[in-house]
Amino acid sequence: MQNGETDRRGRVPPARADAVLASPKLSRPRIGRSRLYRPRLTELLDTGMRRLVTLVSAGPGWGKTTMVSAWAATRRLPVAWLTLDPYDNDPQVFSGHVLAALRSTAVTAAGPPPGDVDAPLDDIGQIRALSRVLSRLNGPVALVLDDFDVIQDRRLIRDLSGLLRPPREDLRLVLISRSEPALPLHRLRAAGELSEIRTGDLAFTAAEAAELLAGQGVSLPADETELLVRRTEGWAVGLQLAAAFVAGPDGGSVADFTGDVRPVDDYLSEEVLARQTPQFQTFLLYTSICEHLSGELADAITRTDTGQRTLEELEQVNQFVVRLDSRPSWFRYHHLIRDVLQHHLMVQAPEMLPQLHRRAADWYARHGLVIDALGHAVAAQDWAYVGRLVVDAAPMILSRDRGRLVKVLEQVPAAELGSTAELVLCGAMLLFNAADYAGIRERLGEAQELLAGRSVAERRAVEVSIRALRGAVSRVDGDMPVVVDDAVTQLTALSQEPVARLPATLQYRAVALNNRGVGLLWTGRPESAERYLSMATSAAYTVGVDLVEINALGHLALLEVMFGSVREAESYFRAAQDKAERGGWTNSLQVVAAHHAAALVELERGRPGRAERVLQQGLRAHRSDPEAAQWKMSMGIAARVAMDQDRLPSARAFLQEAHRPRYPRARMPVIERWLLAAESEADLRSGRPDLVRQRYATRARRGTLSLPERNLLVRAALTDRDLNGAQALLAERGSLMSETVATVEARVLGALVSEAAGHGLQAGEMVAKAIMIAAPEGIRRPFVTLAGGRLGPLIARQRLMTGEHTAFTADLLRLVGATGPPDVTPGGIMALSDRETEVLGYLPTMLTAAEIGEQLGVSVNTIKAHMRAIYRKLGTPRRGQAVARAREHGLI
Repeated sequence: MQNGETDRRGRVPPARADAVLASPKLSRPRIGRSRLYRPRLTELLDTGMRRLVTLVSAGPGWGKTTMVSAWAATRRLPVAWLTLDPYDNDPQVFSGHVLAALRSTAVTAAGPPPGDVDAPLDDIGQIRALSRVLSRLNGPVALVLDDFDVIQDRRLIRDLSGLLRPPREDLRLVLISRSEPALPLHRLRAAGELSEIRTGDLAFTAAEAAELLAGQGVSLPADETELLVRRTEGWAVGLQLAAAFVAGPDGGSVADFTGDVRPVDDYLSEEVLARQTPQFQTFLLYTSICEHLSGELADAITRTDTGQRTLEELEQVNQFVVRLDSRPSWFRYHHLIRDVLQHHLMVQAPEMLPQLHRRAADWYARHGLVIDALGHAVAAQDWAYVGRLVVDAAPMILSRDRGRLVKVLEQVPAAELGSTAELVLCGAMLLFNAADYAGIRERLGEAQELLAGRSVAERRAVEVSIRALRGAVSRVDGDMPVVVDDAVTQLTALSQEPVARLPATLQYRAVALNNRGVGLLWTGRPESAERYLSMATSAAYTVGVDLVEINALGHLALLEVMFGSVREAESYFRAAQDKAERGGWTNSLQVVAAHHAAALVELERGRPGRAERVLQQGLRAHRSDPEAAQWKMSMGIAARVAMDQDRLPSARAFLQEAHRPRYPRARMPVIERWLLAAESEADLRSGRPDLVRQRYATRARRGTLSLPERNLLVRAALTDRDLNGAQALLAERGSLMSETVATVEARVLGALVSEAAGHGLQAGEMVAKAIMIAAPEGIRRPFVTLAGGRLGPLIARQRLMTGEHTAFTADLLRLVGATGPPDVTPGGIMALSDRETEVLGYLPTMLTAAEIGEQLGVSVNTIKAHMRAIYRKLGTPRRGQAVARAREHGLI
């Protein structure tokens, strides 16, 4: 046959060996190391030489060939290079070219191989002959097959798969391909014989990009280089085009370098778009409106049913489609290709843009992704639809999506924010984010007016949103009865609203439950408040409304520290603070309650310095325009901190600020009574018990005193030496809730009153009860506040008698300034209490412990406890010795 002829099977015969050896197909591209040589990739290829096959797979322009060529130029290992083309799909042509490439390295055996591949054989014979050649290599060699993606012939692929069965000691194969080869790579992976270098490996780092740019005479600041790497995603050609763009005659900036820049557009149009079918091009253009894509979303936009398959095919051929690791069924386009696609869409079919965005918005809305739906609705400029979506998104102003929601709403033209009731709510949410609560009230009135004439079904969802925002404003005002009433109305309305008609029903319910709990707390119904706040916490967690959950946890913590357990309060505020920190909400208004609870816990544990630091966090969080309750609580806590730091004038200044008429609508009876208690504390510290008695005279007559208020009156009575009045107040019953702090204080006061009345044994029992409650909770403040007089010796005596909570009582002794042992007699004997002295008087008699108890009117166990205490203090183990020791020291 002459040149250009075909054999009887219609194939082009292989060229003669000497002609093939001269072919550019066997020439390795000559790339200097100065610009693109990257040691980390060289190391990857070196590591790959330990395996049979190394696959280098990425789309156009990622530097695959350049990287392998630079590596080959530096290796001692012989490298045979073959650049494939479509003609190589013929097994005879392919085998001849592979043999020629191997011969160029002189690693094939001398003489003609068995079944010479230059001989006219059928396809199977050619592959078998090539296999025999590979088995007779006289040294190790790396065979590089560039552009392997052009090999599409199934028979050839199948036969090549047979050649790739390890072990082959001397052959290492490097495949350079734009797409995933059809070879059985899974078998090679399982056998540990496959090394892979993908797009992520080939992407330039910032340091490598700086070196590449420098090689083209471009020097950029580090931050601009990093921006360029992010924008190009480390794409080699993109960086080179960017270098030319920046260094060009117009001196473009990195910020201006996008996919619609002419050189980038030209390159990607030629390398990507021009290679696609018209159907593929339409798919790429239409779906470029989305940052992320799934098969279903693509189908909704293109009105086809091939989205998933198309995306996977694009990924497989490395056409700038990236699968998202965190969401495997989702994809995204490379940033620059998306810029190009969007530019072409704008030029070729601008009339389609609103329709495409509306299709995307509908899909996102159906799947509950309201923020994404809003973004596309805004892009479609369908403002009425934006308003309807906002009704569903309203609770998200209190969720992790708040920032995204606000950014979308800020894109709505101001002129459109009054056209419908729903769009008026958009404006109200922007005002809420800006803390312009006065403006919100006006907007809500406008929205209500715009609802006139609409059907009941149309009005319901909007009215739910209006009530939710009105509840937020009422909380800011501190009008807690209104907060409670609005929450009840909201919960009733939501129970009648199907979730299918208002998707945000569950989020609105979480908000309403929290508002009712907060309102009940500050209007004096802590038991009911605890129930609703607990429900709000669970509801908010379930539907992902983070700020509502944080706020509910913070108010549960406040409820516990004021009416329940300090230990429980700590668990709640820590949960709230942890969630706030994880979500980036540390300085949000909704976390202020948790900060306040934490400050109060620190105060009760005798750590005013820590309390002050935590309070500052709360002040930073609500520095703009806090809720009335937050403001008053902040001032009250600041006053208590100042008192515990002996800064009484500052405390009074804070209390005066708390009563300033900053919130004229505020009605929060619990906080007002709590502030009055702080004023009473200041009065007692100033030596004015008369003011305390006057303040609570009416409540005392009506029998409506709370336990903390009764404690204040007991302290006033003690200051005035009115023991009868103090004892009468202590005898009254407490509230239904535990009020741990107030209970500890009441026990300490009871001990001081008993001691002052001469009942030493009863005083010790009261101190023991106080410590038993306080120690597990870490409560120290009541002991410190009431320090002085006989409290220190009572605590010390209790420590010696029981030996329980020794570390806690030692800390109390340090805080109350009673670090030494209890009182002792001049003879060195530890002083006995009054009741112990009474029991000691009976010890010389023949009366048993039970009989002594009958004489004194106490139980036998109490007498035995006193007897053990007497023996310990006298340093004797038995009754007779105790009597002798007591007589020796004149005690009996």
